[in-house]
Amino acid sequence: MKKTDMYDIADKLTNFTNQLDNVTELMLTNINNSDISKGNELDHLYFLVDYAKQISHDLYNFSNEIIKDDAK
Repeated sequence: MKKTDMYDIADKLTNFTNQLDNVTELMLTNINNSDISKGNELDHLYFLVDYAKQISHDLYNFSNEIIKDDAK
């Protein structure tokens, strides 16, 4: 794979990571401003936010690995 292709892929992964981070922040803001009482629904929403953050973190690390591997 060409170097520019690798950087394009890494750049797209970084963009997806940023978008996912923005979505999780919006979800947290909405949860904190909602009238949902503590319970199952709220626990599920927090789980989804945490899961989205983990995916974002993994994508970011993967993007960095692509760049590091390509630099070798």
